[in-house]
Parts: sequence; C-alpha cells; structure tokens
Amino acid sequence: MMEHKDLKKLKRTDLLEILLQQNREIERLKQELERVEEQLASRKILIAESGSIAEAALSLNGVFTAAQLACEQYVENVKQRSQQQEEICAEMERVTRAKCDRMIADAQKQADLHWTQVEEKIKQMLDESEDLKKLLSR
Repeated sequence: MMEHKDLKKLKRTDLLEILLQQNREIERLKQELERVEEQLASRKILIAESGSIAEAALSLNGVFTAAQLACEQYVENVKQRSQQQEEICAEMERVTRAKCDRMIADAQKQADLHWTQVEEKIKQMLDESEDLKKLLSR
C-alpha cells in the first residue's frame, strides 16, 4: 500500500491507473464471491467432509462470516483510497489553476508593456515626421 506522500507525487494518469487496478480487483473478488455462493447453493462445500448438516452449517457460517468481513474491509479500503485520490487530484487541480492564473497575469503585463512601447515609438515617429514636414515646407 502506497503512502499518502507517494500518492501525491504520482501523475494524474498514474493515480487513475491505480483506481482502475482497484476496480479490477473488486470485480475479481465479486466473481470469486459469486463462485463461492454458487458452491454453497449446490451444497458442495464441506457437506461431504462433515459428519452432519449442523457441523457443515457451523463451518460454512464461519467461512462466510470471514469472507463478509474481508469483503467489507476491502471495500472500505477502496473507499478510503478513492477519497485520498480525489483529494490529491483536487489539490493538483488547484495548484495548476493557480499557476495558469499567474501565467495569464504575467502574459497580460508583458503584452501591456509591449503595447505601451509600441505606442511610444509610433508617437515618436509621428513627431519626427511632423518636424520633417515643417523643415521641408520652409
């Protein structure tokens, strides 16, 4: 299991891949649970080994209790990891948006500065042109 710090260092695609792997594992466990339930329904589990139906029922009850607890624990773990991933992704998005906002503001400042310089050069050229016109008209 990866630490929270390690998860923060991962790319968004890596985080999504981890979630996909967890979903695959959940599906695999669901299929395994269905298989075990089918075996129970067909009464193949432990009845041949047990001396009586009561012993088999007690034995099966323990197996299913343990399976149910394991399943609940796994689902809870997946939920926690999912929440952690969502928090990490939200933080990454917040940081990225802040960087983009700064980049846009910087670009706007640079554009404004360049525009001011262009306006000054145009004014200077117009002033020089007026001076030239006056000299030539004398």
